[in-house]
Amino acid sequence: MVGRTLNHYRILEKIGAGGMGEVYAAEDTRLHRKVAIKILPKAMADDPARRARFEREATAVAALSHPNIVTVHSVERAEDVHFMTMELVEGKRLSELVPRSGLPLARFFELAIPLADAVAAAHRAGVVHRDLKPDNILVTNDGRLKVLDFGLAKMDAGSKQPDTEASSLPTRHLTEEGQILGTVAYMSPEQVEGKTLDQRTDLFSLGVVLYEMATGRRPFQGDSGASIISSILRDAPASAAELNPGLPRHLGRIVRHCLAKNPDERTQSAQDVRNQLVDLKREIDTGALKVGAAAAGTTGRPAPLPWLVAGGLGLGLIAAVAVIALRRGGPEPGTTSAGFAAATQARLTDMPGEEVQPTLSPDGKSVAFCSRIAGNWDIFVQRVGGSNPVNLTKDSVEDELQPAFSPDGERIAFRSTRDRGGLFVMGASGESVVRLTDFGERPAWSPDGKRIVFQTDSWTYPTARPGVSSLWVVDSSGSEPKKLYDGDAVQPAWSPHGTRIAYWAIPIGGGQRDLWTIAASGQGDPVAVTHDPPLDWNPAWAADGRHLYFTSDRGGSMNLWRVAIDENTGVVSGAPEPVTFGSASGLHSATVAADGRHIAYVGSVEFNTIRKVDLDLAAGKVTVAPPATARVSSPILWPRVSPDGRSIAYTTVGTGGRPGQVREEIVVAALDGSSRRQLAVSDSRNRMAVWSPKTDRLAFASDRSGGYAIYTVRADGSDLTPYDPETKNVIYPTWSPQGDRLAFADTGRSQRMSIGPFPRGEKAPVPAPDPADGVHFIPVSWSRDGASIAGHFYSGKAYDTGIGLFNVASGSYERLTDAGLWPMWLADGRSLLYLRQGKKQLYVVDVATRKVREFHVDMRGLFEFFGAALAPDGRTVYLVEQEQDADLWLLELKE
Repeated sequence: MVGRTLNHYRILEKIGAGGMGEVYAAEDTRLHRKVAIKILPKAMADDPARRARFEREATAVAALSHPNIVTVHSVERAEDVHFMTMELVEGKRLSELVPRSGLPLARFFELAIPLADAVAAAHRAGVVHRDLKPDNILVTNDGRLKVLDFGLAKMDAGSKQPDTEASSLPTRHLTEEGQILGTVAYMSPEQVEGKTLDQRTDLFSLGVVLYEMATGRRPFQGDSGASIISSILRDAPASAAELNPGLPRHLGRIVRHCLAKNPDERTQSAQDVRNQLVDLKREIDTGALKVGAAAAGTTGRPAPLPWLVAGGLGLGLIAAVAVIALRRGGPEPGTTSAGFAAATQARLTDMPGEEVQPTLSPDGKSVAFCSRIAGNWDIFVQRVGGSNPVNLTKDSVEDELQPAFSPDGERIAFRSTRDRGGLFVMGASGESVVRLTDFGERPAWSPDGKRIVFQTDSWTYPTARPGVSSLWVVDSSGSEPKKLYDGDAVQPAWSPHGTRIAYWAIPIGGGQRDLWTIAASGQGDPVAVTHDPPLDWNPAWAADGRHLYFTSDRGGSMNLWRVAIDENTGVVSGAPEPVTFGSASGLHSATVAADGRHIAYVGSVEFNTIRKVDLDLAAGKVTVAPPATARVSSPILWPRVSPDGRSIAYTTVGTGGRPGQVREEIVVAALDGSSRRQLAVSDSRNRMAVWSPKTDRLAFASDRSGGYAIYTVRADGSDLTPYDPETKNVIYPTWSPQGDRLAFADTGRSQRMSIGPFPRGEKAPVPAPDPADGVHFIPVSWSRDGASIAGHFYSGKAYDTGIGLFNVASGSYERLTDAGLWPMWLADGRSLLYLRQGKKQLYVVDVATRKVREFHVDMRGLFEFFGAALAPDGRTVYLVEQEQDADLWLLELKE
């Protein structure tokens, strides 16, 4: 193979081989990067069933997005060769790095925690590795761990149901003694017996690897495959702590629970393993658990906790009561604070589906939250420690969201879609509902209870906000709302003494999410709390005003952090410090009780699936097909079907090469989810990819050069080109039907649309007129005759303000509806398909008559306008279904 070219990959050298094929280093001649290529063995490639399974499972692995799992780029074929391309990682295999006495304890934790995290991420996506061993674990030259070779990986339906096929490994390995001694030793009992497998087989293998990392020897040994299998089935290995007296005994227990022969008695999730390792390391680092200096690999001081904590953890990780690191008080400039306070963690709610947006009563004895267990979103109140939630809004068929307890605990402010929508206030037990405004989101009370601050923008993901938000204030007793701040600001939080308001924002033209505070009067410039690449959001003040809590993915996974702050000036002192470690990927919506000791938050896991929906206009119904792609834990945003109807492009969210760097990646795949590949890869946000009419290029927005700009790239990933280096801070590209023009909108408050020629040439893009009455227009879909552009209107008070058309020739606008988002032209050229935020309906409006028809979509999950695409046939819709399991949790800080 060396020297041969497969498609646009030039084979450079052979770098490995295994049961599922040979691996080569190759050069991608289009993207000018090196990749690894795994060649499928001919015997497997010639078997259609085995080949189809390989492609299906490789596609599932390609959907994994985790910093400690090698990325699969694509599954391809060149003539008679079937292969997949992967990230090429340089480093040493773990088997080469473990000394005879085992790793120093500090190094053990640095590798073991991300290893368990990577296995947990795979299991959440429904993938079981089945061949976990040190030879399949690489430590890169810069010290990061990467799990390799999912070549034996098998999909595990629902991630907890057993494999439908029995293992065939024992027979093969017993007859191939020359290659199995390093593999059989890591197999689970059920695997060597040829039984059906689920994710718990990986837990056994993980335990074997951890044992070897800690002691330098394998727990099950023998001179042949048969003798090793006999040891796995019958022997009880010596405790790791007994072999290495310098190890903490609890580490031996963690490993022993992974090595239980019976899967039902084994540790049940890799998330739990990681949780236990994190807790144990924290006890050692804080001095709560003493170990020998030699064992810790230090000179007697506890090893520092690495900032890199690999991300993507599920709810199982939070389930155990944990020791949470929390520094006592804020560090003074130039000093560090000593000691930690313990905190207990307990589940508050356990209803089916999701419980979100918690607000603690001032005394910390009750929590209000939202659930859609009744079909629409309702507000519930439950006693902390109780189990009988009360629905306060059961009499409303509309959505009630975002509850906020008043400072005296007597009232609850909330947002509702009832009666034109807006903000409302009701009694703490659901009585006396009063309207405050006809617009707004996320109400937050002033500490004296007299005013409420709120935002205008509505959003689902902090990584994908549709517009620019301003802050407004209204009297809690009712008055005309007044604008407080005209810059971008969301999730406002009033400080406990009423002096400042915290929020998070996106600077105009950029993609960074940072925290800010502004004087409660709205006067003066905002003061930055954070200013760095990590995603920082969800601010919540400590009860004494000396700290600001917030959610952030700095460190690798989404956790709760805090920073010392002067409430009067907004000036911070010291760097942000973590409050939780290794919590759920969906940790958010923290709320602090007035006693300063209780913090409630949401721990959630979300899965996304692309679903095919057939729209029958004549019959007035929709039919939902089975999932078109595997369930993945990363968001799927802005899908677009190619004009030839063969492919789909979308954005997914991952992590970049720098700690805390959010990366949005553009993915192109076949409509069945196969042949998945990434385009325009960079440590930046790449979003909103749209196909050219000929399907040969995609236009997208990227902040790789600072502010957002429009780029185009060929569908095969080559020829990445900026559309216009002079045009900055623009998003939402849209092609004309002839492919000779591009429309896009700026990222500022105006969202002003411009239209320019393609290619750029000498003519610069021309700004379109703004609609009247302070409303702006976001382009989405160009009509097939080129005469008009469909889009949605946006105002400073609301985002979902209606569907309309822009007449390209006259520069005039026509409003079609009073609500709606993301319109797409149907094949008849006279109707538009669109969505509404939070609604499980598709809407179709006739452009001529403005008559609107509703089509209910029967899905378990939700879908938003960020996740809808219309196929060229005009009747097939691809929707991104979001399924979330979310519960409320409570931290109780100990003094």
